[in-house]
Amino acid sequence: MDEWSSSRRSPLSLFLLFCLTFSGCLQEAPWPSPDQSKALLTVLLKDHNPEVRRTAVESLGKIGDPTAVPSVVPLLTDPIPLVRGAAAQALGRLATPADEAAVAALTQALADPADNVRQAAAMAIGDIEPSPRQLAVITTLAQGADVRVRRTVVHALQSLDTSHVASALLPLVGDSDAEVRQGAVACFGNSDDVRAGRVLKQRLAEDPSAAVRAQAAYHLGEVRGIDARSVLQAAAATEQDSGVRRWIEAELRSLRGSD
Repeated sequence: MDEWSSSRRSPLSLFLLFCLTFSGCLQEAPWPSPDQSKALLTVLLKDHNPEVRRTAVESLGKIGDPTAVPSVVPLLTDPIPLVRGAAAQALGRLATPADEAAVAALTQALADPADNVRQAAAMAIGDIEPSPRQLAVITTLAQGADVRVRRTVVHALQSLDTSHVASALLPLVGDSDAEVRQGAVACFGNSDDVRAGRVLKQRLAEDPSAAVRAQAAYHLGEVRGIDARSVLQAAAATEQDSGVRRWIEAELRSLRGSD
């Protein structure tokens, strides 16, 4: 009796068989329906082999069936970081703000001890675009002592409209860590908060990090309530870093082009 016909097939063998069938390698086997694919992959999420769990959750993310969200969420606490990271990535494709449990679990994953999991959770939150109420919960993590978590939080938020949580992010503009400050500047640059112009102007003029100053210059032309051209021209006259000057000049050209 060969491996495939055995009545005691391992889950890994079943997974390999599924992959071959799905890709058309076994021409005589029936093509599985999306429901059959999801059902098999959902079973494999509990396999004892972490590589099987990782591949199964990645496949569910690629299939894109949002009904798989409840089955994927528990893998954010899997003992293996690669599995947790794959689960976070899959949820970024599958979940919406209405999936409260998924957003809450991804929020907790922003404080995961593994770098890959934190980064995947941050990207997933950016893809999901949580509600203002959910963003308020996320920003509470930014008040912690772990700089890695603060970095991850601002990374998760910097592509979103953070106007509703700007007050909670304001302390991060003066954070001791340059990467956190840069992310906070990006958050304000993408928000409609009335303090955004003041924050960007101050960071461009005073921040010791060239990366933070460049980030501020990049966003200055986008904010309201400030004469961006005058601020950028004043900064160009004193800026010593050539990279930051290039960003300032690029923004000035952009402003001229919009006249």
